[in-house]
Amino acid sequence: MARTLITEEEFEAQFSLAEGLVNASQPIRFNSRIFDFYIEIEPLHRELIFNDCEFVEPVLFCKGIPLVTEAEENNAQEDLFNQVETNIFSESIKFKECVFQKQIQFDDLIFDGKFRMHDCVLKEVSFRNTTFNNLADFWATTFTKKTIFYKTDFNKTSVFSMATFNDNVLFTYALFGSKAIFARTKFKKGIDISQTIISGSLQLFDLHFNFKKYDAIYVGADDKTYQNFIDRDAIIPLENKVHTFQVLKKAFEDIGNYSDSILMLREEKRALKKLVKHKLKDKNPDTNKGDKWILRLNRLSNHYRSDFRNGIWFTLGVTIVFGLLTLVFTEEFQRHFCWGCEFDKDTFTKGVKFLFNFLNPARRITYLDNFDLRFYGIAYLFDFLGRIAVGYGFYQTVQAFRKYK
Repeated sequence: MARTLITEEEFEAQFSLAEGLVNASQPIRFNSRIFDFYIEIEPLHRELIFNDCEFVEPVLFCKGIPLVTEAEENNAQEDLFNQVETNIFSESIKFKECVFQKQIQFDDLIFDGKFRMHDCVLKEVSFRNTTFNNLADFWATTFTKKTIFYKTDFNKTSVFSMATFNDNVLFTYALFGSKAIFARTKFKKGIDISQTIISGSLQLFDLHFNFKKYDAIYVGADDKTYQNFIDRDAIIPLENKVHTFQVLKKAFEDIGNYSDSILMLREEKRALKKLVKHKLKDKNPDTNKGDKWILRLNRLSNHYRSDFRNGIWFTLGVTIVFGLLTLVFTEEFQRHFCWGCEFDKDTFTKGVKFLFNFLNPARRITYLDNFDLRFYGIAYLFDFLGRIAVGYGFYQTVQAFRKYK
């Protein structure tokens, strides 16, 4: 159905006292309309429904004095009003297939009724000190710009299933008091739930990330900049990115989804690797170079438990490197090594046998007795280091295979 323009007078008539008394039990409903004027919506005693509407100018939900539901007999005229200004929306509000060209604002409000925003497109939205005491449902809604749910309390079930966040979304000091459902939710850039209070549970399913566009910035010791990032600018600090993936990893583990938890672990370690690098550059006393090498080895050996192929190539690589280093410091190697010489099949076979034997970390140390060691037996050192490296490679490969346990 094509959308038609609505006048400001037609819109305000739906909220009049007479309309409220006549249709007190009926919702205020707008279907397929275009609003080209600024809108302020105050608390109501009737359900509010917008279906297939377009809002050209900003929309503000704000405090107000709601009309009572009905006039009692023998009441004075002024009793038709609740004289106390309130920020509580007691009835349900629903937007379906609506488009907002400018900002819609829900700051400093309490929604006691169900709040639904289905399949909508939001250009810019503001949730600051907002409280949802009932269902908060953003199913299939697209958030076009950066979004901060600042001190937003979701005291009942909140739904972000199939929602799309085209830019950063931060739940700064937000509260998930019950189930928060993220099913097939798409994050085109970053998400920050590091500062979120989760007293309920995260229900995660088939999340979609664009990890390459998940940018995070190292803040260091600058507390003011850090606060501005998460409160105002919707920029995700690098520390928050690390903790966000830690939270997501734990949430996937809690529901038994270990494969996706490993994916979150991988991204956590990637971010942590960058964080450690910055902290070392700043000479942060909480970080040492050992952390850097541990993360680097984990990346090379199994990509943070996410890819067994890394483990296989790592094991083969260290076998060749330490095997050759061990062999180089033997007289046997010196006797048979010759550039440009004719290929010797027997010598090649012995070399391959040596490397396969090197793949066994539990091999006997006496195998080197037949190689006439040189340089004070330094070959034993490389043999020892090779055992450690190969054993570590086997362990990391097995850890990667446990991704699907």
